[in-house]
Amino acid sequence: MFIIIFTLIYGGAHLYIWSRLVGHLGIIGVALRLLQGLFILLFISFPLIHAAFRHQNGFAVTAATMVSSIWMGMVVYFVLVTLTSDLLGLIIFRAVFDGRAVSAVITTIVVAITVYGLIEARLIGITHLQARMPNLPSQLEGLRIAQISDVHMGRIVRGSRLERIVTMVNDLQPDLIVITGDLVDAEALHMEDMVHPLRRLKSKNGTFAVPGNHEYFVGIDQSQAFIEQAGVTMLRNRWVTIAGGLQLVGRDDPAATWVAGEKIPSLEEIMRGTDRSKPTILLYHTPATTFEELQSRGIQLQLSGHTHKGQLWPFNYIVKLIYKMPYGRFTSGDTTVYISRGTGTWGPPMRVGARPEITLVTLSAKR
Repeated sequence: MFIIIFTLIYGGAHLYIWSRLVGHLGIIGVALRLLQGLFILLFISFPLIHAAFRHQNGFAVTAATMVSSIWMGMVVYFVLVTLTSDLLGLIIFRAVFDGRAVSAVITTIVVAITVYGLIEARLIGITHLQARMPNLPSQLEGLRIAQISDVHMGRIVRGSRLERIVTMVNDLQPDLIVITGDLVDAEALHMEDMVHPLRRLKSKNGTFAVPGNHEYFVGIDQSQAFIEQAGVTMLRNRWVTIAGGLQLVGRDDPAATWVAGEKIPSLEEIMRGTDRSKPTILLYHTPATTFEELQSRGIQLQLSGHTHKGQLWPFNYIVKLIYKMPYGRFTSGDTTVYISRGTGTWGPPMRVGARPEITLVTLSAKR
């Protein structure tokens, strides 16, 4: 169903772009047929590569993935800018906004946004977050947790880009590293060279991860084997005590149910045996919990991801419509939820208005 809906929307966007920006330019003959062929190729390239070539690597496939992914982002802004042009044309004087000039102006604007988005996607920032936990023991005061999320390792996020993420995390000298889902994309399972950079992650208390929806799209068993091969401990519906008293709880993503047909235990079942007098952190990829649920289980901090803050403006507004806690920090009493904007990208290797981040959380019992 998702594939059908995506194809209809994506195809409709291409038809709109062609009719408004290309169809009226008067191109005929061989040039027209070549342009039509290129447009059709660009339309089918993204789903084709991810469906037919997901188990293949190499320079050609990687390059084609990059081009098709960038084009997907450009399509978004071609539609938005063209719609804006059409609306202005209806309101002011349509003839001013038709013809070759408007096609050139729109294309220039979209190219500029694309270049900006490609740059912003690599400008990973450090977000500092102070989280109060009233029952935090004195020996854990000031404990620092580095959170990365939605890295989407694959054909695009790899190599030097992945090395840079690892280096930035290590430079923070965290006491604990957590990965809140979507560490991998499908292609990552066929790129063993990604294991080594992840093994360089260093903290006093190790690196822990929970699965996101993309780990299930890939196959949860394969994803878990790959992640654990990189020295990361997966917390799948279980909890551990670290650093002499901090309870770290991991819960599977809702995709476990609708992708893999697995039943996700309730928080009560997962946390059976925990001590409510001890500080507790929940790692959960999708921000689908409520403060009432967290507080009833004695959880003071939840770290999540998934939403990317929309990744491309204006999708941040759609994210707000879907999730009560879409991105950023939310608090209720002594309970804090933080939803990361994500560290990598999915689909278009671009970010517009949603700068990627690594979150450094400092725990404190003080107000």
